[in-house]
Amino acid sequence: MRFLVAGLIILIVAMIIAPTIVRAREPARELQCLMQLEQVGAAITMYTYDHDGYPLPANWHWAIRSYIGNPAKPEERIEPGSGRDPLKCKSDPSDSPVSYLYLDRRILGYTMGRLSDAVTPLAVDEYFHRYATMVWYDGHVSKMPKQEWVYYRLRQWKIRRNLADAESFSYELIPGSQVEPVFAPPRVVPTEKFIWPKF
Repeated sequence: MRFLVAGLIILIVAMIIAPTIVRAREPARELQCLMQLEQVGAAITMYTYDHDGYPLPANWHWAIRSYIGNPAKPEERIEPGSGRDPLKCKSDPSDSPVSYLYLDRRILGYTMGRLSDAVTPLAVDEYFHRYATMVWYDGHVSKMPKQEWVYYRLRQWKIRRNLADAESFSYELIPGSQVEPVFAPPRVVPTEKFIWPKF
C-alpha cells in the first residue's frame, strides 16, 4: 500500500513539474531560433554579394544552400531539414525543409513599406514560438509578440503567406494592395497637339 501511495505522489509531482519544464525550454528554443536566423541572414548577404541581388522568393532557400555548411566536403554538408539545418526550427513539427518565411525586398517597393534596413525583416518565424523571431535586412535579430508582428506587417506591407501552397516559404502581396513604386516614371497623357515645355 505504501508503494502505491508513493508512486501516486511521484506521478502527481511529475504532472505538476512537466509543464514548467516545457515552458522553461521555450526561451532556449527561441534563442536558438534567433541564432539560426542570424546564420540565414548571413547566408543571404553572401549570396547578394556574389549575385548582385537578393534571391527570388520562389527558390530563396535553395539559392542560399551553398552558403550553409560546406558543399565541397561531404562531411561538412548540412542535409536539408536535419537537426543541424539553420533553415529548420527545432520547434517545427512538420516535414517541411524550411521553417522561416522570406520577405523579398523587391515586393516592398510596391507596398506601403518604409524601405529602411532597420525596420525591414528579411526572414521571419511567426508560427513556432510564443514570439515572432526575425532577422532584419541590416543583420540584427530580434523577437516581438506575434499579434504585434501580424499587425505591423499588415499595416505596413499588405503581405501574407500563401497558405494554399504547401511549398510557399515566402510572403506574397495581398491581391489589390499593390501601389505604384516611388521610382516609377510619370505617365504621359496623349494630347491632340504636343506642346514643348518652357524652361
